[in-house]
Amino acid sequence: MLSVILVGPEQAANVGFTARTLACYGLSDLRIVGSPGIAADGAARKTGKAAPTVLDSAAYFASLEAALADRTCAYGFTRRTRDPAQRLDDLAPAAAAWRASADSATALVFGRESQGLFREESLLLTHLVRIPMPAETLSLNLSHAVAIGLYAFLGEGAPAEWDIGGNGLASRREDAETLSHLMARLEAAGFFKGGKEEAQREYVRLLWQRLRPDRKEVDFIAGILKSLGAPAR
Repeated sequence: MLSVILVGPEQAANVGFTARTLACYGLSDLRIVGSPGIAADGAARKTGKAAPTVLDSAAYFASLEAALADRTCAYGFTRRTRDPAQRLDDLAPAAAAWRASADSATALVFGRESQGLFREESLLLTHLVRIPMPAETLSLNLSHAVAIGLYAFLGEGAPAEWDIGGNGLASRREDAETLSHLMARLEAAGFFKGGKEEAQREYVRLLWQRLRPDRKEVDFIAGILKSLGAPAR
């Protein structure tokens, strides 16, 4: 089932509106990173009074990485990339490609009302998408962005055939573990050097994000790392 993840929501009213939007699409998997207890706030209960069960079942996570652990794809909504090397797709073609894949283990991720997604959070996502605006300085209210995002992905209902196996994609946990082992192997081999170690590490993370390896590719890379002495995932 499609999940909606709110990272550090600041206004309880927006959480309630988001829950209401999920209910309109027959969804219930609302995940909240940080902001403990915000779904129980009175303002959330007021704006989300049509969707109390969504608010009651909202799951809280200490980090975005934890919230994404069982997802295979994660679409982060943002006005702009945090790094020039990142890809940023318009919402309509990104949603169309997702519908063609029928991957149910997907999360739509939305950042803070005031600051959006931080750079390190954006690196955890498989896709970055934007809702086109007349000017880069303009932005939508959080709950409105969620409504538009869900309409783009599910406007005509969920795909007829959900691929519960994730369409051959690795979960975010598997993906993160393999990347972690790759980084550890590169560290052990002395790859990062020359006084630019952190920039080199960031480039490897950006490259991995752009590659978007599927489960078969992740397994293959894990096998290579194991043969080189890196711990198997």
